[in-house]
Amino acid sequence: MSKKALWKVMAFVLILAVPFFMLGCDNGVDEGAENGEEAVENGEENGEETASGGGWVFATDHEYSIRDDGYIGLTELYGFEFDDVSVMDLGITYSALRDGELPVAMGFATDGRIAAFELVNLVDDKRFHPVYNCAPVVREETLEMYPEIADILNPIVAALDAETMSNMNMQVDIEEFLSVEVAEEWLLEQGFIGDDPVEMGSGDPVVVGSKEFTEQLTLGQITILALEYNGIPTVDQTGLGGTVVVREAQEGGEVDIYWEYTGTALISHLGFDEAITDPEECYAVVSETDLEQNGLVWLDYTPFDNTYTLMMRQDDADALGIVTISDLAEVINSGVPAP
Repeated sequence: MSKKALWKVMAFVLILAVPFFMLGCDNGVDEGAENGEEAVENGEENGEETASGGGWVFATDHEYSIRDDGYIGLTELYGFEFDDVSVMDLGITYSALRDGELPVAMGFATDGRIAAFELVNLVDDKRFHPVYNCAPVVREETLEMYPEIADILNPIVAALDAETMSNMNMQVDIEEFLSVEVAEEWLLEQGFIGDDPVEMGSGDPVVVGSKEFTEQLTLGQITILALEYNGIPTVDQTGLGGTVVVREAQEGGEVDIYWEYTGTALISHLGFDEAITDPEECYAVVSETDLEQNGLVWLDYTPFDNTYTLMMRQDDADALGIVTISDLAEVINSGVPAP
């Protein structure tokens, strides 16, 4: 074979080889991006850490991560960003934080796992999150029949701070006590019930409802036990369903009393477009509007506020001197690495 012919053969082989070589280089593409996982915008890239010091990952559910009144608005108000936002099922965030898989997570303020897993809620010192204080809501007709309901329940309401409610939730969710057991023990400890109940009256029973999650079931049992101890007959309709189901039952006269959250009522039941972040103002708007429009009376509201929260492990927060979300922002912006 002549040299000219040999060079033609080699050139042809080289042309065929180039596409296969280029195809092989595509193995370096981020497979996570192809699976719908977005690349980290603020995190490490090519081994270089961000200005924050690196490692500040925030776990949250999808809804909170994309809402203007969630992660987007929070970081804008407080003036910081995490290196990465890890979107996961809300139930997993607590255990992921406990196990040290990430330093900060979103949760709800009175969840029992916060205490059980030795986590801490950071104080929302700029009051970004909407308020969800809770109160017994009673039909006006029911309160006219039993006006003493307010005197029975309002002192109980005042005693329900965040630590108390979180501990009761923990006893049910983690320690697996029944809601009625937890409710009775707490009422006895606080002196709201005792060994000398009032003789049961003969009037129409008060139908006590609740939503179907732990906190609501416990609040419903607290109501039943307290009313019956004071001689008011009840019917137990706790665990009736979700927010809409219980609310419709009350408006339809099938439920006389249940505990509702101010923020939920403001937006979901009364149709206001914007959340109110001041507890007293939100309660005033909700209680006045609900009475005027629906004949529903809001008793006093609880000190606890079951709103969104940013959580850390207690030991990490203590070590870094982080108490508030502003503290967290300062630590991240100053370049301190995540624990």
